[in-house]
Amino acid sequence: MHRARTSPSRPGKIGTLLLLLFTLALIAPASVPAATIVPGTPGAEITDEGTEDTTTEIAPELPAPDLPTLNAQGWSFDLETNLNMDLSTVPTQTAVYIIRREVTTEETAERLVQSLGIDADLVEQGDNIWSATGNGNLFVSPDFIQFSSNTPIGDGDLPNDRDAIAFANEFLRTSGLLPPNLGSGRVSDRSEQAKRVTVLFGPQEPGNVLSAFPGVSITLGPDGVVLEAVKRWAIVQRSDVYQLRSADEAWQQVQSNQAYIEAEIPADEAPPGATIEGTVTFNNVSIAYTTSGPAGGDQYLQPIFVFRGRIRLEGSDVTHAIRAYVPALSNTGAPVG
Repeated sequence: MHRARTSPSRPGKIGTLLLLLFTLALIAPASVPAATIVPGTPGAEITDEGTEDTTTEIAPELPAPDLPTLNAQGWSFDLETNLNMDLSTVPTQTAVYIIRREVTTEETAERLVQSLGIDADLVEQGDNIWSATGNGNLFVSPDFIQFSSNTPIGDGDLPNDRDAIAFANEFLRTSGLLPPNLGSGRVSDRSEQAKRVTVLFGPQEPGNVLSAFPGVSITLGPDGVVLEAVKRWAIVQRSDVYQLRSADEAWQQVQSNQAYIEAEIPADEAPPGATIEGTVTFNNVSIAYTTSGPAGGDQYLQPIFVFRGRIRLEGSDVTHAIRAYVPALSNTGAPVG
């Protein structure tokens, strides 16, 4: 920004200018349009008319997003990465959400005992912690609910993904566990050997939450019988709109091995602790959300970039799904992967 210089040798003109500004201030409208703050862009505020106000303060830096520092298999990666998409289509800003843990009261726990048909008394286990054991088991703390069924696992077939999601939705509706702002369910795990299929639900807004919290998981057996339900829910409130780091910068982090990598490689092709070598082509990038902040303090759902593609292991013609995660906000810590 360049500042215009005024000359002290012309007091008459300055006095006239000050009088004009004072007159304009008297006739200016008393109200101003509401604005959406866009932190990350110094001094930028976008009004409802789409104009930019450069006097806005920047929102505070958020905690680093919750991404694992190591993959479950303990793999390390030595990859040749390629990108097969146009990064100019990736969003440049998105909302951040404040999350406040849902608090379950003793009255709610009593209702769950009835609706789940446990047929037992609610027993206090500690400060705001209750349990009931009868036709099933219920454990309730202020921000955690777990139900397990005593029904034996049958010999029938597991429901397909669509039916499993429908069974899980119906159970939530009839059991009293259905939370507000519930999004669409997805099957996260299936084991024909153990005869279990698990359906995960996250909040409707924002969609595509990768973390287990806030969320509900329903585990079903053959014929859609519910074996277990776990609920860790929260009130999700939209906060500021944040400017994202550029997709090109995020891609550079993937190329320089600064992203967290998750690959769907069979154990017989890559044993635990192995170094994974191969060629990866990423052909999609999207915005997802994960938690940030300590469990007992201010917590958020903040955006991350998810690069999706396929990996071809060295010496193989078979490809496997692979994902790379990079924090989308430029003012948070980078993950270690």
